Amino acid sequence: MRRLLYIDSSYTLAEIRERALTHVLNIRHLNGYWDRVISAHPLDMRDASASAESRFGRARVETIDEGHRFVRGRFGRFAALSRMPFPNALLAIGDFAFTLVRLARREKIDAVRAGDPLLCGLIGLIVSRLVRVGFVVRIPANNDLIRASTGKPTQARFTRSIAVEKWIEKFVISRADAIIAPSNNYAAFAISKGAGRENIHIVRYGGMVDPKHQSPPLERPAIGDAALVGRLGERPWMAHVGRLSAIKHVEDCFDVLDILAAQDVDAGLLLIGDGPLRETLEARVTAAGLDDRVIFLGNMSQDELLALLPHIAVVLSPLTGRALAEAAFAARPIVAYNLDWQGDLIRTNETGILVPARDTAAMASGAKRLLSDPGFAMAMGKAVRERAMDLLSPVVAYANELAAYQSLGRAG
Repeated sequence: MRRLLYIDSSYTLAEIRERALTHVLNIRHLNGYWDRVISAHPLDMRDASASAESRFGRARVETIDEGHRFVRGRFGRFAALSRMPFPNALLAIGDFAFTLVRLARREKIDAVRAGDPLLCGLIGLIVSRLVRVGFVVRIPANNDLIRASTGKPTQARFTRSIAVEKWIEKFVISRADAIIAPSNNYAAFAISKGAGRENIHIVRYGGMVDPKHQSPPLERPAIGDAALVGRLGERPWMAHVGRLSAIKHVEDCFDVLDILAAQDVDAGLLLIGDGPLRETLEARVTAAGLDDRVIFLGNMSQDELLALLPHIAVVLSPLTGRALAEAAFAARPIVAYNLDWQGDLIRTNETGILVPARDTAAMASGAKRLLSDPGFAMAMGKAVRERAMDLLSPVVAYANELAAYQSLGRAG
């Protein structure tokens, strides 16, 4: 029997349940290769709303099913230290790590996987060394490029500074037994942090996307929200899918809308996702007098997103990962920045339009072309779906991920 400890902060357990993201948990078993999985989120209970569970206390372990448990880390260890958030968070992280070590020893874990080379990676490396098993880390982004763009650390609450963040990345990545990277760009980032080329395994996004998204657009279910259907009929709609955060450059989508509105292009913008910039963006929309052209849809379930995507005229992708793959599988015309892995999928006039990073005028021009030429837009959508079905093949992704685990020896 094979057992895996999977430390990842992409989604809290509440988000997985609310948005029906069961695929996020299922893929961790790697088509049955791992008989038992312990998932763990270091800051799972971070919701500050009155109805939320307490953010303070000991880490909690919940049973998903017979083969899967979930360790939920707290935002702080003691409520009495709520006015001292950073040291309180460190105490909570210590408790979380201790809980993982105890579970890993009791369950005789074969390998530890971390979803990033910072907080999750540091915890994963420590746990793997204490229980003497192989350690795999996934590279979810080229953090050097993100920091160069924002001038800020990517996990500021934890690392506090860019210098500390870079040190942690190098410390974790250079000591990992195997590294999973979804693109050559991310692999190069790992190598720059001390990873050996022989330890890197390219595992693209296809395996992380719910298989439902591979269904042909014309065979997908209808949108269940009648009010939304009515709004979609008002004008062509562009869309951004992803977290509303500065790292994703989502504000650039509003620049695009401003440019098109000034050119009398009748198009709207859908924001699918939520995040810390929402209130700021809502205020910007109101100040610009574009309330009738922007809809904030918030987080959606996979079934809701599956139904909605085929009705989008143009997808704007300043910087997305899984969401870009989902848009491609839906055969949507896409305008993307030449950032991160996006150029692997989007090729100008072949599978969409790729423009220089942060060039909102070029992104607006690309969107205008797709909006004004339905034949070209349809051709780009068809072509990007075909490329995604090939480049992002889940079968290949699973095989490459399996190779990463088997390279550890004990887990194979």
